[in-house]
Amino acid sequence: MKSSVYADALRNLSLKGADEGKLASNLLAHLAQTGRMKLLPAILRDLRTKELQNKAVEASVEVAREADAKKALAGAKEAGIEAVTASVNPSLLSGWRARSGGTLVDRSGKRQLIELYRNITR
Repeated sequence: MKSSVYADALRNLSLKGADEGKLASNLLAHLAQTGRMKLLPAILRDLRTKELQNKAVEASVEVAREADAKKALAGAKEAGIEAVTASVNPSLLSGWRARSGGTLVDRSGKRQLIELYRNITR
């Protein structure tokens, strides 16, 4: 059995609310019993890869100041990106950026200054 099958099963059970401690101990017991302990590092690697893939797809909102978070989340929702929280990005001068999958909505002051510079230098 491939390590990705184990990783998928663990992830699905975890998302359904199964106790992660019991999942881990049951997995270790199963792998030991079937002589497949060598699969453990590959299973862990597959779990980490899937977690990173999910984070890349999750919606995120960045704001220049914490006070702008509520307004930014509402603006992102209007633009079709629904995020739960907003994080502060000090490189933004003002405004916000929202990202979901391959979509980026940029309403930041930094973007506006770059656009202004491009228009002036054309």
